[in-house]
Amino acid sequence: MEIQYNRAVPLGEGGYGSVFPGTFQGREVAVKRVLLNKANDNEEEALKKLDHPNIVKFYHVECNDDFKLFALELCEASLDQIFLGPNDPKKYKGPKLPYHFEVFSQLASGLEYIHSKNLIHRDIKPENVLISVDSSTNTQDVKVTMKWADFGLSRTVNERGTFTMTSGVRGTKTWYAPELLKLLQEFQTIGQPQPRGTVKSDIFALGLVFAYLMLNGKHIYGSNEIEIFNNILAGEAINLNKLEQSHYAYDLVTKMLKNEADRISSSTIVERLKSEQNKHSYLNNLSLDKSKRKVENLDPTGS
Repeated sequence: MEIQYNRAVPLGEGGYGSVFPGTFQGREVAVKRVLLNKANDNEEEALKKLDHPNIVKFYHVECNDDFKLFALELCEASLDQIFLGPNDPKKYKGPKLPYHFEVFSQLASGLEYIHSKNLIHRDIKPENVLISVDSSTNTQDVKVTMKWADFGLSRTVNERGTFTMTSGVRGTKTWYAPELLKLLQEFQTIGQPQPRGTVKSDIFALGLVFAYLMLNGKHIYGSNEIEIFNNILAGEAINLNKLEQSHYAYDLVTKMLKNEADRISSSTIVERLKSEQNKHSYLNNLSLDKSKRKVENLDPTGS
């Protein structure tokens, strides 16, 4: 076995596997361990397709008698660990994250890339956003990067971004899009045709993650699973009023949380963020130019 791991120090656990610190060919890695009877080829196939700075790196996969083991990039923490209490041993205590705009841009770029490979993630949530810290190039210039992880529920989609949901609705209920919650209620109804999923559900969940970050760890639809479930179905984002309406992200998030037919795409989100960046760069350059002219006494009023 090329993958070695320390099962005494779990880094995380979920319904479909556990993660441990380990090594692969002398490199420190995160080792995801999945029971063979729970494993499928979807995660391996997805990881082999994906190569992007905002997606966790995949190094190797192998099996023993009991488990399928993935050697993956070792990251510092997940996004939800930022908002844990100060005395929680799992709280993220690494370098400060980039500004929200940069985090949004990185996550949107990664998701757009996933969708461009005709894949749907299906489990978008803060726990599956990893924080990578790289100080190898310059100790004074630490690079913090956000990366998508956990492709155990990913599926291939057709050119329209849809797929047949033969195995039912999967993921974490508090991060479901409303169309998935409705399917969850209807899925076992006798005589219903096989439902189809769509990449648009990833967009809704991404909007939830953006809002979660802006609300300092609070869910935009409520404070517990039942409340969140009911409010998503009712279209009542009860914490939306806590976001500043004039903020660029307010309009972006509201468009991500629309009904499925009206929801924007991952590529549109990337375009909107680039446009916002260009606007701010222009205004900053304009301000610098005015300051320079004032100093040079070419524009004494600074107007």
